Amino acid sequence: MDTQMTDQLIEAGVLLAVGMSVVFAFLTLLIAAIHAIAWFCRAFPSAEIESPKSHQKKVSNNTSSTSVRPQIAAAITAAVHTHRHTTLRN
Repeated sequence: MDTQMTDQLIEAGVLLAVGMSVVFAFLTLLIAAIHAIAWFCRAFPSAEIESPKSHQKKVSNNTSSTSVRPQIAAAITAAVHTHRHTTLRN
């Protein structure tokens, strides 16, 4: 009986070591791949990158056509307020 328990504990230790080694190797390769992709992106930047100022102009132009009326904003705020107070009491 004692040797059977010892064999099972040794097998469990081997499985533990193999599993942790596989996880460590996978995470090491993942980190290396992320660093390689970051290096590649820095070395060969895309020509389609926009400056933040031009992006900001596009956002400001789009928001004027999709702005929310004050009455609708007030209704949404009231609904959220009511929902928060009713769910906190339950």
